[in-house]
Amino acid sequence: MPQAIDTRIKQAQRRGAGVYILSGFFTMMVLLGFIFWLFLIKGYSLLIGPTEAATSAKVDLASGLAWVSDSKVYTLGGDVSITISADTFETVQLAIDEQSPSTLEVILLPSPAVINAQAILDDQRASRNDYLSESQWYLNANLVHVGKVLSYKTPPGKYHLEATNRYYESASETLILARAEQVDAKLILQSVEGSISINSAPQGIDVSIDGVSKGKTPLTIVAKGGEYQVVLLSDEYKTIQDSVDVLTKFLHPTRNYQLLARPGVLNISAKPEGGLLLINNVEYALGSIELPANKSHKIEYKKAGHSSFIKTITLDKRKPVNIQVVLEPLYGQVVVNTNVPALVSINGSSTERAPLSKRLLAVENKLEVSADGYRTIKQTFTPRPNKSMSIDITLVTEFEARRREGKPLFVNTLGITMQKFRANAFTLGSPANETGRRRNEHEVEVDFSRPFWVSETEITQSQFTAFLGAGQSVKSNLPVTGVSWLEAAQYTNWLSEKEGLPVFYRFQNGRFAGVNASSNGYRLPTEAEWEWLAKKSRRAVSTLYVWGNQEKLRDNLGNFADKTMNGKQLIFFDTYSDGKTGVAEVGSFKADRAGLYDLDGNVSEWVHDYYTNGLPDTSQRHVNYLGSPRGESWVIKGGNFETGRLRELRAAYREYSATGKPTVGFRIARYDN
Repeated sequence: MPQAIDTRIKQAQRRGAGVYILSGFFTMMVLLGFIFWLFLIKGYSLLIGPTEAATSAKVDLASGLAWVSDSKVYTLGGDVSITISADTFETVQLAIDEQSPSTLEVILLPSPAVINAQAILDDQRASRNDYLSESQWYLNANLVHVGKVLSYKTPPGKYHLEATNRYYESASETLILARAEQVDAKLILQSVEGSISINSAPQGIDVSIDGVSKGKTPLTIVAKGGEYQVVLLSDEYKTIQDSVDVLTKFLHPTRNYQLLARPGVLNISAKPEGGLLLINNVEYALGSIELPANKSHKIEYKKAGHSSFIKTITLDKRKPVNIQVVLEPLYGQVVVNTNVPALVSINGSSTERAPLSKRLLAVENKLEVSADGYRTIKQTFTPRPNKSMSIDITLVTEFEARRREGKPLFVNTLGITMQKFRANAFTLGSPANETGRRRNEHEVEVDFSRPFWVSETEITQSQFTAFLGAGQSVKSNLPVTGVSWLEAAQYTNWLSEKEGLPVFYRFQNGRFAGVNASSNGYRLPTEAEWEWLAKKSRRAVSTLYVWGNQEKLRDNLGNFADKTMNGKQLIFFDTYSDGKTGVAEVGSFKADRAGLYDLDGNVSEWVHDYYTNGLPDTSQRHVNYLGSPRGESWVIKGGNFETGRLRELRAAYREYSATGKPTVGFRIARYDN
């Protein structure tokens, strides 16, 4: 027995422990729920106005994690959207996020009232003419619509509605509108009554109004507001058709008509068309023409290359006159002769070989004569009717024709554009006090007696490889670089030979042997020409740089070592950007004042002059200065895409080399004569 009691006691203890465990678990869950509520759930209170809306307001969740209870919103974080609605008020959608205040004030706007109004006219005639579409609707004296029917939303309140029409008296009605109320209104427009007076000179002309005969002029009839079609008809005079309005603001319109005598009618056609028709020396178009009756009229019809038509007629106002004109073509014989075998085309027709004899219409004809290697000649001529004429054409070679015109020849076929300059005296080099000056920038007084041509851009890879011959062609607008001064000089001689010009540079056994200074063949620009272009051309005074005297570089001014060269070379412009990495295609930047491209940058350029350490002759002004007559290397001018010092962009700055460099190219020049 005592053992059984002990067993029951232990069982009871175990049950008590289970209760304690369950109780503790429940308490923990409540505590966790409170913590969850305290730290994760955020509540918002809504203040809804006005009072009329608040009593029936309803709040619904539109999107997001939240629940809504009356005017409370509880969110689990993130963006939430709710809608607030109330009877006869406009629904509002509200976005709630972590930045929203805990109390949100929402004001609902009253739903607008809707006016549905219709204008009605008191007679059927107006409806037939669609006068209702012109009705104007005013609300509190403000025009809100034009048309037969008005459908208009407006805030609740008291309004004065008015409908007007130019042919009818206006009608109005006072409306008191509640929220969301729809009101139907019909406004009857009363017709007005006026009169129409018709007078004419002469009098006694039949009058019909809207197709109904009303009598003879002078005439006055009673008429309601509206539009009326008036016709005055007579056998002796031209018919008059008019539109007359009887308006609310103009009830008694009067018309005074001056009738014109009924004309005669001439119907005239012609073959061929496109000629000139004159009647009494006045130009007309073919077709039906009204002219005074019982008078004589001179009719003329002309067309180039055809016989003319002339006739005098008298017209009867009761019976039209019909004339059909046929002109006979006129021809002449033309013979075309040329000094060399050539092809002849007349008016763009198929070409034939000269000499050529043709029978042609005696009108202006277009002649085109061409032959390989010769300048094409185009001209116009007019054959003489029934006679023969001879046209003698002298063709000259394309090169000779261009030389006569003073224009470059072969260079154009390579895409090289030249500009002509007439330079004036200036000082080559730089003064001793110029910032960044080097000792080799000797001051030399120079002048120019011969105009010269210079290429707008540096010579490209494409333009240079044409000189190298078959198998060397490269299509690239990048400037050619790495070529030696001798190769550049040989290229200019090649251009001269292509155009039949005397070469400027003399070579013996592939070695440079001097120049022909009197030649107008192609060459490299002299240092004096280059520097004049860089700092004097189209300027009142010499400038320090190609772009002027400004020390600060504007972005995209030219192709220099900009900030993209950081890490690629030690010296660069760290605040400048030109949008290019390395060498750029010629003409990528804006032209300078002289109209030339890349004179200050992209690649440096060979010029004609020898480079020497010796001092130049400064005792005189040099005309057409070619520099030193001897040296071991040649002068290089201008900056390039690796130039990172401002002093090296000065127009007077000069470098030298005996061999080609990857940063050096060239442009071409030649004397004009």
